[in-house]
Amino acid sequence: MPHLHTRPGDHDATVSLFIVRVDGPEPRLSYHLHRRARKLMMFGGHVEHDETPWAAVRRELVEESGYQPEQVRLLQPVVRIRHLTDAAAHPVPVLSSTACTSADPAHFHTDLLYALVTAEEPAGAPDTGESTDIRLLTRAELDVVPDDEIVEMWREAGRFILDEILPAWEPVAMDEHLSVAPLV
Repeated sequence: MPHLHTRPGDHDATVSLFIVRVDGPEPRLSYHLHRRARKLMMFGGHVEHDETPWAAVRRELVEESGYQPEQVRLLQPVVRIRHLTDAAAHPVPVLSSTACTSADPAHFHTDLLYALVTAEEPAGAPDTGESTDIRLLTRAELDVVPDDEIVEMWREAGRFILDEILPAWEPVAMDEHLSVAPLV
């Protein structure tokens, strides 16, 4: 989706996700070669006008990775609010950040990053026009990716997911966050 806010200094809401494959001898983190940036990044994109951030995560998962929501599990802290009266309790992101994505004119993305786990191959393929250069990296492989081939903040986030989130947070079905209170 194109940027919703295009004036200098504007912020777009974005979501991103890493998929951790746990079907090998050690966990491997998914990255794809971003088509425009030509660097390894996580999956993700803009939150559209008619969707919540969580709906955007589900959409981007299918569009960019080929996975279906039932093939993956969302990592969540054990202690979290699970239900709210008259509101939707969205999943807890691994990271909430704001980054400048272009300097002239200045433009920002305010992002919610989620971590998903799976032990299987995706059921489908990325949508037409999406990157098909998807790489699964172990912690050791992530550390040696040359600096000019990866967005450093996403390397740092990947390390955090593998080192801290994966061993401490529990995997839950993505559908756990579908029970949304009626919004008027």
